[in-house]
Amino acid sequence: MFRWIILALELLIMAGIFRLCDKVIWKRLSKASRAIAMMLGVCAVFVAFSGAQMVEIPTRMVTITALDEKNEKAENTQIYLKEIQLDGESIGVPEPIEGKWSWYNDMYCWFDEDDNDERMQEGTTASITLELPLVEKTGFIFSSNRWKGLVSIKTDEMEYVLDTYCDSEGSEKARILIPLSDFTQSVQIIFRPIFGFTVTLIPLIFLLTGLVFFGARAASAVLERLYGYGPIARLLNNQFLFEELVARDFKKKYKRTVLGMIWSVLSPLLTLLIMRIVFTQFFGRDMDHYTTYLFCGNLVFSYFNESTGQGMQALVSNAGIFTKVNVPKYLFLFSKNVQTLINFGLTLGVFCVFCVIDKITFTWKFVLLLYPICCLLLFNIGVGLILSALYVFFQDIQYLWSVFTQLLMYLSAIFYTIDQYDETIQYLFLLNPVYLFIRYFRKIVMDSVIPTPQFHLLMAADVAVVLGIGCWMYWKYNSKFLYYV
Repeated sequence: MFRWIILALELLIMAGIFRLCDKVIWKRLSKASRAIAMMLGVCAVFVAFSGAQMVEIPTRMVTITALDEKNEKAENTQIYLKEIQLDGESIGVPEPIEGKWSWYNDMYCWFDEDDNDERMQEGTTASITLELPLVEKTGFIFSSNRWKGLVSIKTDEMEYVLDTYCDSEGSEKARILIPLSDFTQSVQIIFRPIFGFTVTLIPLIFLLTGLVFFGARAASAVLERLYGYGPIARLLNNQFLFEELVARDFKKKYKRTVLGMIWSVLSPLLTLLIMRIVFTQFFGRDMDHYTTYLFCGNLVFSYFNESTGQGMQALVSNAGIFTKVNVPKYLFLFSKNVQTLINFGLTLGVFCVFCVIDKITFTWKFVLLLYPICCLLLFNIGVGLILSALYVFFQDIQYLWSVFTQLLMYLSAIFYTIDQYDETIQYLFLLNPVYLFIRYFRKIVMDSVIPTPQFHLLMAADVAVVLGIGCWMYWKYNSKFLYYV
């Protein structure tokens, strides 16, 4: 429960800070600078989650003692402590700060303090003291059978006695949950991470906003000098047309639909639900955070599939415009990519909610997801340039591309892992650029591991090659498009 209270308070603080910044600072920026400032603000939130974790966690002392008083049915006093759980998450059994465990059968335990007991070790104590993080519920799990006796678990405020006796000699366990003792401890658990989150977030957002402000002024000065040169001038001169194309594509997609923009989120969620049911219930796939694993793959592939599919028809569907007005033809493809990028951003927000539900820990490394997102955006533009050019001359490409994306989906390890394959086969997966983007997401989100520099370079190389081919095709066939649409 405390976890959800902390998250709710963090979201309220984030919303309040964003509202204040938008009212006082961001409204003075241009549309583009405002969007960049808000995007960097979201990145600051992920860094702030790490700031919340850096605050020193309060602890409490717990003393565990094997009582001399035997259970009335137990033959002697033996205690096996199997593990300790903090809010349901196992931490094994940490080393005590006072006392010494007896080690037997790969478990921490006590036995009778009898010189004839060969299992006793030198220096073993019947009591140990642990320093544990203060959490809502601390659970202790002991092995339970007819040789086990009584154990005392004592905190600074209370003492609990657990009978670990059981008639069975199987794998039964005796459990006990130690709750918080007073309101003060609850306040400590809630407000320490809130304090760390807030102290990290506020200066970071103002720092990033300042960088956007001065960066926008510097960019404006540069653009003024480049305004009369080549493609940049053409792009800036057609800014209004570009904005209208994006708005048109976005409205057209949801025209005459009841749910409207909700379909941007609902469609990938329904696909995720179907894949989750199929691969867990029918194929018996079981792994930690499997829903998040599926969502990472489905999120990236859906964005790629939608962006390239719509980009392929960008020229043909807008032939009525560029055959009458001399405008850069790549504007139509860019507008499609911006529209699909907006849909991707909406789904990405839902993905973050699923990460919370799946108990994924947010860290500053989530900011690095900007790299695969930017690479994927450029990769989609490159593929779109190639497909839209080919579609003008060969409209059969739409059917071939549909089959190819179906094959690509199965080769991108969306719903399975590649660990069971030989190392050579695993390296072959790296030839699939879409798999690289998916793997990067999973590394950051699920493993909290930053991929190697070679991995970054491989992604950049794929993007550079595809984008280069696409630009070359537009440059070479630009004058011929008019004769085929």
